[in-house]
Amino acid sequence: MRFFQTSAFSRFALATGIVLGLVCASLPMAQAQSPFSPARKVNDRVISQYDVQQRMRFLEVLNSGGADLRADALQRLTDEAVQRDYAQRRNVRVNRDEINDGITEFASRAEMTAAEFIAALGEAGVDRETIVSFVEAGLLWRKLVGAELPILVAVSGSDAARARDTAAIVGTQRALLSEIFLPMDPEFAEAVQQIMGMIESARSIEEFAQIAREFSLAGSRDQGGRLPDWVPVENLPGQLGALVREGRAGQIIGPLELSGAIAYFQIRALDSQRDIPADRVKLTYQRLLLPGGRSEANLARVAQMRAQVTNCASLGPFARGLPEAALVEHEALMQSIPQSDAVELARLDRGEISANTTEGGNLVVLMLCARELEFEDRPSDSRLRDMIFEERLSAMADVKLQELVADAEIIDY
Repeated sequence: MRFFQTSAFSRFALATGIVLGLVCASLPMAQAQSPFSPARKVNDRVISQYDVQQRMRFLEVLNSGGADLRADALQRLTDEAVQRDYAQRRNVRVNRDEINDGITEFASRAEMTAAEFIAALGEAGVDRETIVSFVEAGLLWRKLVGAELPILVAVSGSDAARARDTAAIVGTQRALLSEIFLPMDPEFAEAVQQIMGMIESARSIEEFAQIAREFSLAGSRDQGGRLPDWVPVENLPGQLGALVREGRAGQIIGPLELSGAIAYFQIRALDSQRDIPADRVKLTYQRLLLPGGRSEANLARVAQMRAQVTNCASLGPFARGLPEAALVEHEALMQSIPQSDAVELARLDRGEISANTTEGGNLVVLMLCARELEFEDRPSDSRLRDMIFEERLSAMADVKLQELVADAEIIDY
């Protein structure tokens, strides 16, 4: 996103008919309060303004914060507060040695010792207690998740097989966006409300662009709010990314609070693609030849297969009474497969059957067993199952955390 400049406030004032002698960015309320005054209360735990400032600095140094650093820091501290409460109710604790080991592990990711890591963060304005608190909460949650959730996660051999399928490769999604930023200052409130109504009533990309030219604070205003480059959806901050991912071309998203302003976005276009190199796609499939070509008996037999056969292992019974060579399993790179078979297989998903071609008076039945990428360093089935288990366990832990936060009593100050 492009961040607007202070001079944009003056342009906004002129566009809305508000005369300003001087425009100054007001300090956030939190900065005017005592550092140790409460920012939020989560159940019985108080998160101070100092806690928030420290976490913001920590995220900034690690370059892991979202577009709204304060909101991100406050949410993470809220998550940790409910994690601590849950650990206390379950009588789960971590000792000092575990915390020191956790800091050492975290520091090793930056190829530093624990002492070097703490010293470097201290020079950047992050105190040791902030680091300890962060690591302690993570260790508590890891213990809780490890103790309670694994029995709820099951991974089968077929799960691992499906994970190898090219259909499981996550595509990259990107978007062309336009943006409008409006000030949150109280003196602009009435004018902003009117403009928000205009934005939400816009029915075209050009109408949104015209509003951006007249009223937006963003540096993109002269281009009608248009961001010229495709933006990977995964690079967008959480809430906006989720809305864009589920959105459609022409949709207006907002209002959102970003960088101390009211933000609206319009999706001009969406694009998804999977980067699958054709010369590395390996197919495993079964080829069954039924004598008699496209006879009614053979077509009825194929219909029966489609109704009863769900995987390649169960196709064998339909070859009984036929020569051994009638049913053959093939494994080959896509580019090495005969064209007539390759065209049919291209239409199939794992476990589907095709019977559209004939060969030497036989009906050719093809069943796709797998379509995978051929890797030089191919993970074993055991490692793949472990990876799926960890992914599912992480997703389940996220859901559990969301439930705890939803059930918590949260008071903002």
